[in-house]
This record gives sequence, C-alpha cells and structure tokens, in this order.
Amino acid sequence: MELNVIQEKVKQCIIDVLELDNITAEDIKNDAPFFGTDEEPGIIQDSLAVLELSTRLGEEFGIIPTEFNEESFQNVDTLSAMIQRNLLVAVED
Repeated sequence: MELNVIQEKVKQCIIDVLELDNITAEDIKNDAPFFGTDEEPGIIQDSLAVLELSTRLGEEFGIIPTEFNEESFQNVDTLSAMIQRNLLVAVED
C-alpha cells in the first residue's frame, strides 16, 4: 500500500477516534506532533486516545495493536511509516 494512502487513512482514523468534527484530513499536517506542550498542544490530548487509536488502526490495517509504540506515535509520518513496514512484512510472509 502506498504511503500517501496510509497517511490519509491514519488521518481519517484520528479524526474519527478523537471526534474532530471541525477538522479535515487536509488540516492535519504529516509532521505535526501528536503530543505537544502547554504552549503548543498536540493533536492527541490523553493516553486513552492512543489506546483507542491503536485499536482502530489495528483493525483498519490488520496490525496487532501492541505493535504500535511510542516511537510510532510521534506524528502521521512516523505512524504511517510503521504501518507500511508492517504491511510489507506481512506480504513477505
């Protein structure tokens, strides 16, 4: 699966899970940090959202939710690259 397709699906999952009704996939930058600071909040505001998002992405892409880790949850780019790697490994097996 092409990276840009994965990125769009990841963005849509984020919008759905976080119930960001006033946000579109185009509004989410691929390199925008998921977690922010007090001065600059990120897209994800709590750890429960990470669990929900991992479960949803796992269902969407056929990946075990425990495969997702802190490294992959930096931004859309890192999460999409991790998903693509897992999909490629699954195809090779």
